[in-house]
Amino acid sequence: MKLNMNKDVRNIAFTYVGTVIGAGFATGKEIVEFFSINGVYGAFGILFATILFCWFGTKIMEIAHTYQLKSAQQFNVLLFGELGGNIINGLLFFVLLGVTSVMLSGAGAVFKNYLHFHSFIGSILFIFLTFMVLRKGTSGLFSLNNTVVPIMCAFIVAVFINSYLPFSFSDFNVNNMLPSLNVLNLSVFTKPITYVCLNMALAQAVLVPIGSECKDKSSIISGGILGGLILGIILLLIHLNVSKVVNFHQYEIPMVEVIKQIHPVFYYFFLMVILAEIFTTLVGNVYGMSRQISSIIRLNNDLVVILILICCLFISVIGYGPLLTFLYPLIGWISFFIILTLLKPKNKSS
Repeated sequence: MKLNMNKDVRNIAFTYVGTVIGAGFATGKEIVEFFSINGVYGAFGILFATILFCWFGTKIMEIAHTYQLKSAQQFNVLLFGELGGNIINGLLFFVLLGVTSVMLSGAGAVFKNYLHFHSFIGSILFIFLTFMVLRKGTSGLFSLNNTVVPIMCAFIVAVFINSYLPFSFSDFNVNNMLPSLNVLNLSVFTKPITYVCLNMALAQAVLVPIGSECKDKSSIISGGILGGLILGIILLLIHLNVSKVVNFHQYEIPMVEVIKQIHPVFYYFFLMVILAEIFTTLVGNVYGMSRQISSIIRLNNDLVVILILICCLFISVIGYGPLLTFLYPLIGWISFFIILTLLKPKNKSS
């Protein structure tokens, strides 16, 4: 299929990528847990995940465009009815709030551990920047991702080139990839499904309003496919990067081990990329939650954004990790049923 590349397509694709990519993605930890752990067959899992990203993201935006759905709440009510939709919306909102709080806490941790500032300064700075971006609404979201996502992609490509350029691909050591797991097994296909489902359950908060606001359906299709392809390429490059590291599965931040083998300057760029990816995810999540609240209660959007950010700051201080550990798999399976339901959406209820 030929992609119709225009401004709308770029906006959709880059915002899609910026929403899905988070700190766990950039560090390589998520890629290791869901793909590289399966050894050489991790690449097959990434190909499968890429297809799902292209299809799922496009389908969500198409339905939002067709039914003019303004928020993820309306989207889930359309698919599951009033009761089922509201139950799912409550769970998704709760998890989205938690993930956003963790992102805010992560930003503070990077400032404290690597930039040697107080963590509270990092969190407050990100709150201020998020508010300033979202004051411009959807255009602010698009502008942020159009700037940040290409830089993030360029960095990952640069690391890949510098990691492999001095060597031949014969240096790609299969023995690093857990030889006992270098066999085709069921998790090669189940892990990509779980990974995509979890990410799309949270990304729908952004994709639904984008789909309803875009006037051209062909741009939605092209943007969704392009975004999914970019995600797949980045997944593959990070997978190949970390697979060069001996015992890569033992590291909390596998990409740091990759960067250690290159030039030290890459390390500082890496910190900036981590912060940028935390920021895009933070902005996207707050944008989606504000749209969901505004569809229920008529409040000034700036006020809604401020209330969400204050709430996230409070949660980031008291902690949310154990709860997310329980809710993440649950939301992943809910999103799996959403995928099945997307095959035949219900009629819009009044």
